[in-house]
Formats: sequence, structure tokens, C-alpha cells
Amino acid sequence: MAIAERKIVVGAGVAGLTLAERLCAGGGCEVTVLEGEDSPGGLARTFTREGFSFDIGPHRFHTSDTAVQSYLLEILGSEITAIPRASSVYIAGRYQDWPLSLGGVTKLPFSMLLPSAFDLLRVGTRGTPASFADHIIARYGRNLYRHFFRGYTRKFTGLDGSELHTDWAAAGVDRAVIDRKVKADSLLSLARSLVFPSPVTTSFIYPERGGIQRFPDLLAERIEASGGTIRLSTRVEGLLEDGGAVRGVRLSDGSEVEGSEVFWSAPVTEAFPGLELHFIDTIVYNVALRARTDNAYQWCYFGEPGICFSRLSIPRNFSEAMVPRGADSLVAEVTCPPGDPLWDSPSSMIQRLMEDLGRVGAAAPEDILFISPEKVRRSYPVYTLDYKERLAAIRPPAGLRLLGRCGTFWYNNMDHSISQGLAMASGGDVPREFWKTSVGTR
Repeated sequence: MAIAERKIVVGAGVAGLTLAERLCAGGGCEVTVLEGEDSPGGLARTFTREGFSFDIGPHRFHTSDTAVQSYLLEILGSEITAIPRASSVYIAGRYQDWPLSLGGVTKLPFSMLLPSAFDLLRVGTRGTPASFADHIIARYGRNLYRHFFRGYTRKFTGLDGSELHTDWAAAGVDRAVIDRKVKADSLLSLARSLVFPSPVTTSFIYPERGGIQRFPDLLAERIEASGGTIRLSTRVEGLLEDGGAVRGVRLSDGSEVEGSEVFWSAPVTEAFPGLELHFIDTIVYNVALRARTDNAYQWCYFGEPGICFSRLSIPRNFSEAMVPRGADSLVAEVTCPPGDPLWDSPSSMIQRLMEDLGRVGAAAPEDILFISPEKVRRSYPVYTLDYKERLAAIRPPAGLRLLGRCGTFWYNNMDHSISQGLAMASGGDVPREFWKTSVGTR
């Protein structure tokens, strides 16, 4: 017999915790959060070692949604610091500010610039794109696709651009420009922004201490202070159903937790096995450095196939509290498609990682104090050509709600997860096409 007052939230990421905190604040129900990891936060966790703090890649708060902004300020209070935008891309052996500047582009090799000039005459003239590769070539030209997008996409997803749905462009490329005044969604837009640049003064907020995990930690404190329960290191194995309606969940130890409603932010493939939807796992290599570097960006993308990492972020450029005085650090992200042998032996990459960090000028091997790999499962959904058909096959039982990046199989950001949690707590929802309606946090 289900407990009518209990609502179960599976997954203690940003979406699940926001929802649980609002349900607890509203009262009238018993809220239980079940989380497989040993700490809350999901992808918004922070690892600490020897005085260094490392987020799982770059995270910072910025949103055009006033409800989300108000909620962030309510939770974080005065524990915030304002940081400017500083993101980069490494292309043709050079660091470029993003959005691109005219001065930076003129320093690129002529052999790269000339074909793109010809591509300007052809972009947008092709028919409906059938894949991510077609989409990028139609909008940015074959030259930029060859020099950056193709290699980066293969390295990041393990798939060729022709094997990915066009939505991968909307999820991973179009949202890379956060300030709405800046247009970079095609080669023509990029060219216009170089000749007629719009001032970019976007400001972000970040927790003053504790890394990005400070936000989920504060949510967890509020949930428990309001009478809710958070059970960590508790793996959910499946749903309990009765007559087409959910009545709770089954745990990996065989026990059951019953409830009248289940909000599922864990990977949707665990609720509906056999979907053949694919996620990318990530290994984050947390690198501690004995001295300051010249790395001025908050994060930088690396598309060259010969560089083992796809992105670097610099924790100090989010908050000085992330490193000991005078020291520095960086986070190198290496994605692992399904079946990648690196997942079982992440230390095998460390020597190459050190060499590549030196090659791009990010860190000298002799300055490295330690490198600590952390495995992060299911960090990104992958949009294969048939992913929409597979999603359409899901038939949730009554009383089950899907939310969050993993639960909806949607490459969203933190503000989208917060917005979804807020909406679901009040009985509503938000559109699945998150990136078409708002600009978000990382």
C-alpha cells in the first residue's frame, strides 16, 4: 500500500534538489531524496584535496529567467561573488577569446582564413540538413567544420558528425554564446560580429566558498531542516508499478521505498531499460600546480584530435578560494564514449595529459603537484540520428515525472534544471527545447 503523503525524488542533482526543497517548503507531504553518490550535487559537485577544490568542469550562474535568478539569490544569499566572462577556444595552435575578435582572427593562418572567405558565399544555400555535420557545414562552412567541429565532435562524443542529430548543434554549439547581443550561430553572423562587434559585459555569479557544490549543499540543508530526508549512497534499481501507476521504487539491495509520486532525475535508461539511448561518461583530471600560471580563461575548448582533453577550466578564475595562496590548478576533461578502455584505467592517460598540457602552454610538468582523476558517469546525453524516436517510445506510468539532464535526456544547463524543479514543484513543467527559450548557466 503506497504512502499517500510521500513524494520520492530520485537523484540529488540540481533539478532534484530544487524540486525537493520547494516541495518541503510548501509542506503537506513527506519528501525522500535518493542519491547513489556519497554527496549531493550530481554534476555540480566539488572535489577537494590538499587545500585544492575542483568542480566537475566549469560552472557559473547566469540566467535571463527572473524566477531562477531570485531563487539563486534566495539560496546563496550573500555568499556570492561576481565574475566577468572569460572563455576561449584553442584553434590552429593559438588561444582565441570567445566570442571571436577581429584582431584574433587575423592572426590565424591564411590557409585557414581563405577557404572560410569562400565559404561565406555558400553558407545557408543547402537544403534541410540530415545530420549535425550537414547542419554545421551549411551554417559555418566546410572549412571551419574540418578545422574545428569535426575533430572536436569525434573526440567528445566518439562519433562522426554524420552520425549525430542536428539537435546536437543546438545543444552544444548555439548555446556556447551566452550573451544574447552576440550572434555566432552561423559563419555570416560570426563575420558580422567581427566587423561590427557588440560590447560583451556579461557578469556571472559564483559561490564565494565551497565551489559550485555550495549551492546543492545549501539546498540539502534546507530540505533536511524542513523535515525532508536525503539518503546518500542509495542506488535505485527500478520502478514499482501497480495497475499502470507508480507506487514507489526498488533499491539495489532489494528493499522498496513506496510513495504516491516519483520524480526521476537519474538516467532515464535506468527507469526504462532497453531504450538504447547513450550517455557519455567523463573523467576529470584535477591538476594541482605549485605556482600561478598565465591561464586567463575560465574555460577553453580544444578541438585538435592530437590533444587528449576536450576542455580545460581554471578554478582560480572562478574564485581565489579554490586554491591555496600562490598556487594554481586546472581541470582537464576527457570524455569516454561507451566501451572506451580508458574508463577502467584512467591513470594510463596521466603521462600523455602532462605532455599535452605542456604542449598547449597550460602547465609545465615540473610545476604539477598531483593529478587526481575522478570518474563522472553519464555526464552528457548523446543525440544519435534516431534518438527522438527512442525517446518517443517511453510510456511513463501515472505518477512518474521525468526531470533534469539525465532524466529527460536533454543537454540542459543548471538554470534549466532549476527552472524545471521550480515548475514541477508547483505542478507545471518547462519546455524540452530549453536552449530555444533561454540562455543559461554552465
